[in-house]
Parts: sequence; C-alpha cells; structure tokens
Amino acid sequence: MQNNYVYKFNRSFSVAFRIFIIGILFIGFSFGCGHNVKKANDHLQLGIDKTYAARHQEALEEFNQAIKNNPESSEAYYYRGACKRNLQDIEGSIEDYKKSIELDPNFAEPYFSLGLLYDYLQDRSLACFYYRKAEALGRPNTDEYTRWCN
Repeated sequence: MQNNYVYKFNRSFSVAFRIFIIGILFIGFSFGCGHNVKKANDHLQLGIDKTYAARHQEALEEFNQAIKNNPESSEAYYYRGACKRNLQDIEGSIEDYKKSIELDPNFAEPYFSLGLLYDYLQDRSLACFYYRKAEALGRPNTDEYTRWCN
C-alpha cells in the first residue's frame, strides 16, 4: 500500500514538474526570442554613424545585427541596402531595398534608391518606375530625375 502511495506521489510530482518546466520555457521563449527593438535601434544608429564615417564593412555588421534583432525594420533593410551599394554589392542592395518596400510600402527612400540603382544599371524604364513611386510618396526633388522619363 505504501509503495502505491509513493508511486502516485512520484507520478503527480513528475507531471507537475513537467508543467512547470514547460511554463518556464514558454515564458523564456516569449520574452527572450521576440524582437528586441531597442537593441535593433541601437545597432541601426551605430550602422548609420559608421556609414557616415565611410566604415562600410563595420556598418554592414551593425545593420545585420539590427535586422537580427528586429527583422520587421524597414529602415534597417533600407540602410543595409545603401551600405551594400557603397560596397558595390548591387544585387544585395536591390534585394534589401525591395525588402524595405515590402515591409513599408509607404517609405519613399528605398523607391528612390532603386531608381538610382536602375539608372546606374542603364535600365531607364525601371529607374523611372521607381522615381515616380518615390515622387508619388512625397519624396522631394525627384522632378530632376522624373523629367527625363517618358
């Protein structure tokens, strides 16, 4: 009879312990694995500062960390795209600008930057498409670029 009581106690304790562990893991993943916007913004600002100092490789690492901490940051993708452009990674730059637009279709700067890149690549049609999108979103001074578009 005593063995049966010990067995029930051990089994109840085992179930309670498992529930406790699962709860702790859930809380840990809920808070520890989410986006860390403050950390992302800190890396973003460091990346911008390093870009202005022409330390593009270091800036790229900061933008990568910003995106790692907040993969929903349109601004981080935009700045990483600009950084990649400075490093002559044109394809990577285009991908990041497009991702920035995907995350925030009303952010004019990546459209304008894509226009500049497609102008550089001598694809006037795509350049004009992106210049016009930037202009429609209110980006100033695009008329200097769109006046050459048909």
